[in-house]
Amino acid sequence: MLFADDSYVFCRANTREADSIMELLHLYEQASGQRVNFEKSSVFFSSNTEASVRDFLCGQLGIYEADDNITYLGLPNIMGRKKTTILGFLKDKLQKRIQGWEGRLLSRAGKEVLLKTVAQAIPNYAMSVFLLPVETSKELEGIMAKFWWRTGYSNTRNISWMSWGCMCRHKHAGRLGFRSLHDFNLSLLGKQGWQLLTNESSLIGKVFKARYYPNKTFLDASLGNNPSFVWRSVHEAHAIVRGVLEGRWEMVLRSQFYMILGYLAL
Repeated sequence: MLFADDSYVFCRANTREADSIMELLHLYEQASGQRVNFEKSSVFFSSNTEASVRDFLCGQLGIYEADDNITYLGLPNIMGRKKTTILGFLKDKLQKRIQGWEGRLLSRAGKEVLLKTVAQAIPNYAMSVFLLPVETSKELEGIMAKFWWRTGYSNTRNISWMSWGCMCRHKHAGRLGFRSLHDFNLSLLGKQGWQLLTNESSLIGKVFKARYYPNKTFLDASLGNNPSFVWRSVHEAHAIVRGVLEGRWEMVLRSQFYMILGYLAL
């Protein structure tokens, strides 16, 4: 699997296929005149691979084993059971960005622009693939709310005069129109579900269809046995996509799905 200048090579965790990989890489080097940088390469194993096999194959390939903190295109490569820990990089990234603003003297309007255009956009890419745990969404919103209610350069505890849920209501309702991360997360995943429904010939559509609903469509797909975290996340928006098609707009609006209706081209 190729993307830009990066490559993923898949094989079984045994000596024979590891040797085949090294032969292929050697042939590539001879044909292209390029050399593979093994120091920038890493190997991933499935969870059922024994530790002794992992160590042996890493030594045979000359490549180190990737840990849980390795990311690719800004997202974790391995999703374990502790989703809140793995997706904690979003919290750290947001915290660092906001810390750079705290030394500035900003008006309420300035804070609103920064939060809406920068801070709330940071987790968008991850939210289009993964369903963030509710705890992670609350922590991100808490960081933004703390920045909003902070006054001046004071490090003391400031009073939050309104909950984040109330602040997320539209300005027509007398609130500030901030984004509910959990609702927007479902909206972005609903967009992915819509693509699986309308474009089954795409690569991801073929993979998911073969794995989870070979004789059905996305609307009729079940969660299945031992689902991946990505499929589990997209499936959470299953009811929203169905609500759009059936015209049950009261559920769609409650999930803020109207934010991406333009993408769905309805």
